Amino acid sequence: MTFDTMKAPFGVVDMGSNGIRFGIVTALARHLPVSYEERAPISLLEALGDDNFLPEETMEQVITSFLRFKTICQHEGVDPSNVKVIATEATRIASNSKQFLEKIYKATHWSVDILSKEQEASVSSMGIVGSFYRVNGLTMDLGGGSCELSYVTSNSPVLMAKDDTRPKKRLKSSANPVSLPYGAAVLRKRLAKCEDSKKKKRHLFKEIVEQITIAKTTTNIPGHLMDHDGYTLYMSGGGFRALGYLSMALTNHASLSDKVRNTREMRYPIPIISGYSMSGEDLLTIADQFKDRDPKELVNELKLFRISKRRTKMIPATCFLVSAILKVLKIKQIFFSEGGARQGISYHMLPLSEQMKDPLLEGVKDYVSHLPHALSSTEFDTVFQILKDAIPPLYLVPDHPLQLHRLIPAALHLANLTTHYPKETRAFVAFHLPLASGPLANIPGLLHSERAILALILAYRQGGEVPDPAFNAIEEMIGKYGVAVCKYVGRLMEIIFLISPRQPGLALLESGLKFQLVRPDSDDEEEGSSPESSPISVTSEQYYSTARLQIIFPQKPSPMLEAPAVISIIENMDKKIQPKRFELDEEVVGIESKIRLFSVSIVRP
Repeated sequence: MTFDTMKAPFGVVDMGSNGIRFGIVTALARHLPVSYEERAPISLLEALGDDNFLPEETMEQVITSFLRFKTICQHEGVDPSNVKVIATEATRIASNSKQFLEKIYKATHWSVDILSKEQEASVSSMGIVGSFYRVNGLTMDLGGGSCELSYVTSNSPVLMAKDDTRPKKRLKSSANPVSLPYGAAVLRKRLAKCEDSKKKKRHLFKEIVEQITIAKTTTNIPGHLMDHDGYTLYMSGGGFRALGYLSMALTNHASLSDKVRNTREMRYPIPIISGYSMSGEDLLTIADQFKDRDPKELVNELKLFRISKRRTKMIPATCFLVSAILKVLKIKQIFFSEGGARQGISYHMLPLSEQMKDPLLEGVKDYVSHLPHALSSTEFDTVFQILKDAIPPLYLVPDHPLQLHRLIPAALHLANLTTHYPKETRAFVAFHLPLASGPLANIPGLLHSERAILALILAYRQGGEVPDPAFNAIEEMIGKYGVAVCKYVGRLMEIIFLISPRQPGLALLESGLKFQLVRPDSDDEEEGSSPESSPISVTSEQYYSTARLQIIFPQKPSPMLEAPAVISIIENMDKKIQPKRFELDEEVVGIESKIRLFSVSIVRP
């Protein structure tokens, strides 16, 4: 499937069955930057009658929204003709679809492309791809009228053709994606018709299971995407995302207490749906808990963050669908995506060279490019090499769960942005940069664990004093071993930038100070070796090893090193990177070295 490439900036309108999304894309870059986006709460599917006729009133609401979008384009300097408009299930099945599209064109001069079911499934999967650094599993997008199933794999290494400098396509997706007629709104109506008949519900459930089974075969899912624990599943669409937010609300609760039912307070520390994950077992628990609930009762009971009343009514239907999905597909892990048609269309338009880039790094570089404390390319290269020499190779391999091979470059680009802030706010502001309260909240390519790791590295680079309860919650997400690594990397950065605050890295080289890793006797890992590639947690102990760092002073004393403000930080690094006693589990007190991954010593001439 291909789309004609449009010149940025351009607009995208996704006329879905449950709502209409509009966005202005400012550049055809990997991080898919958007200057403005909006959702018009118009459900075309609910407006359709039994004869699938779209009422005049609804058509006028759509046209009014489109004219608003067109005016916003003019205000943003976007040529109103440079807008891509697509439509999906509800427009496909409307009996007066032709008249509807003619009315839109007459009022706006916008032509609407109605995606086929296969095209919709393809766009949906690419929208998910656009939201992540790497996708390797099944993709499902739940709309109001349909649910799309496909797969995407990006495990294969990128190779270069012998006689061609262009990269080969690194992604492989299903050539036969499937669109199932079980959107949240459709399924809710069908369940309502079952009333209290358990027999009718069982018949509907059996029908869905059979169709998903056929779809699994039609999609031709590669065998390597499933291991003994099951598939990784990437979910998008408002119905699925509601389950993600529901899972966040349940994170610290065995069940929905009265307090949680009646508040929009979010205790989970990263209330961003994209990159949120849960296990297949947890998803099944939620599905079983809510699939038989009465929608009207649930609306009165649930008042949760980012779940509207309308979406709450669809939770039982969505859970009913999920139960059928999990009956057919063994799922080990679910990742939620904000990606939709806008991201999918934009990703399709990207040249292959751009598709292969890291959306996190591209987004971070774009964010810092105009800021006064951004690093020059020379400064970045110098500091990055110094850091690499001081970090055990095990932690820098691409398959390590901490993902430092890409998070450290991102952290370096952000490392100096809060240095000129009041001292008590530097770590606090740095910590929040990649979190929900920071300017990088909308950056793609980050799982929640990766946001947490990046936040901790940035906080410790600025001293690590963060007076915020979220700080402890973030550390708990990563676990003691992961925190130890973040603390070590952050404190290393603190020293590097302290020695050379205005010429990062370059002044450190001039000072003559050096970092040298000393191989511990217990470390049998080969340099550059990679742990097995598996969906393990960042808290898994087998992914961590001990290391000893020597900070070697030069023969000739330097005021950049010996000044009290600097030497105290260097001399206290070993103490600063060790866990405090209250952070140790009771069973490891006395054998604290188990989580003392790093030690630092100073070597003087």
